[in-house]
Amino acid sequence: MITIGKAPYRISLLGGSSDLEWFVEKEGYGVSIGFSIDKYSYSVVNVLPNDTKKGILKYSSIERYSHIDEIVHPLIREALDYFNFTTPLEISTYGFAAGGSGIGGSSSFLLSLLVALIKIKEIDKDYYDLAQIASDIEINRLKSPIGRQDQYLCALGGLSCLKFQPNGKVSNIKLINEKNKVIRKAIENMYLIPSHMKRNADSVLKKFKNNSTVQSDIKSIREIANKFIISEETREYCLWENFHSAVSDSWEIKRNLAHVMNDSLNEKYEFLKRNIPNNWIRLIGAGSGGYFLVSIKEDVQNPENLISSLGLKEFIKPNISEQGLSSSEF
Repeated sequence: MITIGKAPYRISLLGGSSDLEWFVEKEGYGVSIGFSIDKYSYSVVNVLPNDTKKGILKYSSIERYSHIDEIVHPLIREALDYFNFTTPLEISTYGFAAGGSGIGGSSSFLLSLLVALIKIKEIDKDYYDLAQIASDIEINRLKSPIGRQDQYLCALGGLSCLKFQPNGKVSNIKLINEKNKVIRKAIENMYLIPSHMKRNADSVLKKFKNNSTVQSDIKSIREIANKFIISEETREYCLWENFHSAVSDSWEIKRNLAHVMNDSLNEKYEFLKRNIPNNWIRLIGAGSGGYFLVSIKEDVQNPENLISSLGLKEFIKPNISEQGLSSSEF
């Protein structure tokens, strides 16, 4: 029996960085608005016969293991250990984007494996449970200096507004229909354009911790998001303007944080800004690489032709993945 786990990548729109574990513990809460996209990680898991001497792991490298603690890949090792998989497995993983892309690659990778593993063991866990387990593995077991938005945005699917509280508590904030509609409409004009630079998110985020200036800036980013979330405005044209202003204002704060941008990224950012009529352009993820997210003006005809005419390749039109996690057996 072959089991396949599937998990989408994600895009964060507002409140990014306020989900960081250390920030939530110090400041009491964080918020995030984001969505899962129709690009996925896959984990294909085959349970091998009990007398098989070694399990096989195929990702960007190939490993063979006799015991879980021998596994080099940290996410695979901790996932198998969490569910106490003593039976040898053959695991092959596939993904749309490599690590360092800024679209939640590690969390998507881990969740695709977790949802396959619970299918095999017939463990009853919902997607909130799996997001919590993935968070626990990355933050508590592996001591990664991240937050919890990636795991929840990837797991739940659709458009989500989340609140992060101390001790790992995450809850869903229900946006009024008018806000939901405006954000979804805005997403229709968004494109991901690769910077062709990769970065290690952990190395960037470690530099944020215990920096009082960064902490103050993240509070400002949180308050911009929170202001939009709690606003009682319902007029579509006002919400449209407020949403785009909130994303733009948040980005202006984040782009000035140390280690988020560099000379090469600034050059690419200015090129995009000059040549694409936009509401805003921002680098997604922790910074120092990954994708630029561009909100193209609504009156631009044939935006994909425009992007192509600039010599920009491998751009993506990110659509919302409503389903979130899924698994199947063959």
